[in-house]
Amino acid sequence: MAANPALFDATVRHAVLLEQLKANEVAKFAPFLKELDRKIRAKLSDPDITEYNRKRQEKLLDQIDSILLAIFGRFTDQLQLDLVDLAMYEAQFEASSLNNAAAVATADTAVAVTFEAVLPGAAAIKAAITTNPLSVRGVDGGKLLEAFIEGWTQTERQRVVGAIRQGFFEGQTTTQIIQAIRGTKAQQYKDGILAVTDRNASAVVRTAVQHVASQARMETLKANSDVVKEVEWVSTLDSRTTITCKTLDGQRFPVDSGPRPPIHINCRSTVVPITKFSKLFSQGATRASKGADGGKQVSASLSYYEWLKTQPASFQDQALGVARAKLFRDGGLSAERFAQMQLDRNFSPLTLEEIRQLEPLAFERAGI
Repeated sequence: MAANPALFDATVRHAVLLEQLKANEVAKFAPFLKELDRKIRAKLSDPDITEYNRKRQEKLLDQIDSILLAIFGRFTDQLQLDLVDLAMYEAQFEASSLNNAAAVATADTAVAVTFEAVLPGAAAIKAAITTNPLSVRGVDGGKLLEAFIEGWTQTERQRVVGAIRQGFFEGQTTTQIIQAIRGTKAQQYKDGILAVTDRNASAVVRTAVQHVASQARMETLKANSDVVKEVEWVSTLDSRTTITCKTLDGQRFPVDSGPRPPIHINCRSTVVPITKFSKLFSQGATRASKGADGGKQVSASLSYYEWLKTQPASFQDQALGVARAKLFRDGGLSAERFAQMQLDRNFSPLTLEEIRQLEPLAFERAGI
């Protein structure tokens, strides 16, 4: 069975809109970051602060940590509410997409398709986003949504308080301590600890949004497992896509098992349902790509590596790295075989040396 064009196009367009929603959600952190900056500076405003004894310094640090806890708490409370609203919307989107796909099947083929998608209840959707672990690999792998978000806030609080404590220990001036927190004007305040907090907030929010959208959609698909048997992984066709998502692109998994986006922090991939009435559709779905010549539509049947074969060597080098790209071009490997060698059974990228053990002749042919 193939993914039908209407369902594929709707899902990919929706993924683009989801990226815009992520940006909007990230922007909501800005006023909280300004409040952090303002209140930390206020607590460090006493010019004699570096002369405090150890007990008094620790009391001040406890006060600052309490301020951070309160500010982060208000932000994450707002984020959690937004994520629940998003989950309900995503579940409804998936149900509507399935209904529309069935309607298009009837219109395009004159074959009557009687189908009404089942929409899971709100409790089931909320349970899915909160009790299903994130699929990301690495240190955040397997975390539940709440723990993932709380882990970030705890790390940021420890980083700020630790920097101030270190400043006290090293005898830094109040100005130096504040500068370490805020950064320098010459660097547009991008070299301070709060800049790290801001970047990490973006990564956490984007990943949380992706997890919620993915799990809510999957809950709807599983509720319609009489029609949806599989999902197909769809990655973004550009040079920023990770090795993991490049390789997963086009792979199919049962509707109730297998990896789901986000597979890593800041993941942009999505999945498209493969329905039992997909065979009623003609081919013709397209997907957006951004190669060396800019953005264009290409056949949805192309996997990432098949698409990359159409790009010039310079773009392949940018997307894969010079050595891996040379193997890709000159190793005599098909796009399918190259993809098979990129990940281990846990979907973690293999090193070039590990790949060499699998295909030593390909390395000889490529001269690496």
